[in-house]
Amino acid sequence: MAATQFLAALSAGATGALLVVLAQDHLQLEEQDFGLLLGAIGVGAALGPLALSKITDNPRRPEFVLGPFVLRGLIDAVLATVTGLISAMTALVVYGLGTSTGAVTFNSLLQAEVPEKLRGRIFATFDMLWQSGRLISLLLGGLAADLFGIRAVFYIGAALLFAAALTGWRGLQTVSPEKMRR
Repeated sequence: MAATQFLAALSAGATGALLVVLAQDHLQLEEQDFGLLLGAIGVGAALGPLALSKITDNPRRPEFVLGPFVLRGLIDAVLATVTGLISAMTALVVYGLGTSTGAVTFNSLLQAEVPEKLRGRIFATFDMLWQSGRLISLLLGGLAADLFGIRAVFYIGAALLFAAALTGWRGLQTVSPEKMRR
């Protein structure tokens, strides 16, 4: 799960910071429209945990822990492909759903599986991986945007999120099914 976290962070730093560049250069949006994109993420993020609580009482199942990585990867690819404010806003509402539910499910899994006496160290380590990956991503994302264009950054971000989901899936296969159901 540490590798999963790091791969996702390598995507999130660049795509989060360069969303404004995508909006301007690829989507051809006006400055005031960028706020609408951020608002769309916020709407999705607010609705995500509410929807999750209606769908399941066990957010630690692999499909709920790793599904948001796949969903966010799909959205990054969609954002690199579509044009227009409404399509981007719609995609970003879904992105917000994936981001907030992913945080809830990922942290629920860690809390359930990590022994109490190790939780502080494990959560600190995962936070360090997340922040380090985001910083690296900010640097590399800017360079990639200059070299290959902004759309490539979002396609690379999608690939990293798909790799994160696959890595997590393989890792969770080592956890007993009984533990995942409780």
